[in-house]
Amino acid sequence: MVGRTPAVALLAAMLLVASAPSASAAVMWDGDAANGTGVFAHIGSECADPGSVTAVDDPEQGAVWRYDKPAGLRRCESRGIKVDGQEYDFRNGSTYYLGWRSRLSSTVDNNATFQWKSYGSHIQNYPVVLKVIDGKLSLLQRQPDETRVIWDQPIRAGEWHSIVLGLHLSDETTGGWVELWFNGERQTFSDGSQRWACRTFDSENHPKWGVYGAEGDDVVNEIDALKIGSEYADVAP
Repeated sequence: MVGRTPAVALLAAMLLVASAPSASAAVMWDGDAANGTGVFAHIGSECADPGSVTAVDDPEQGAVWRYDKPAGLRRCESRGIKVDGQEYDFRNGSTYYLGWRSRLSSTVDNNATFQWKSYGSHIQNYPVVLKVIDGKLSLLQRQPDETRVIWDQPIRAGEWHSIVLGLHLSDETTGGWVELWFNGERQTFSDGSQRWACRTFDSENHPKWGVYGAEGDDVVNEIDALKIGSEYADVAP
């Protein structure tokens, strides 16, 4: 068989590379309930008795997290994540996509079902929060000088909803951004944009899922398919 000329061989190699599927960024954290509570950095300090964070079996979803906050308890949340057994430090200047499904037992007003919470020396406390206000799941963004509801959507108790939150981290006033997908559709914010420019990093920030507030009510937040990655496609529930 006649061998290929160097030019032909080079062209064939280039075509092979061009036709190969591009590698997507790997999921950096898989918080599926089947993996156990070790995927979280902190639970006990965030959910006191008689509250609990447990993995339960859902007939449709499989193993899901059940955050059970009884009346009289202020919060039942998880805080932070572990990667390779160590608490992960989210980095200023990086981009993260957080994906999950959520089902609330009640749409009573609360303080948060998700917090992008500040720690250490901070001025924002919670740059991004999801909470229920008047029966609507509402996304709040807190700048150093103001807090605004930038999106909301009516929800009903007992229904599953998928959420993907994109966060580009920056401690500059408008150097970061927020993106949101709800039930698989990219959402438009109150300013008409699909990428809200804001400050998203405040010295040290960690995600918190669960139930915070609604102290006078029993509220359960079931959460499934928790993932964090660098692209939307990595984490979409």
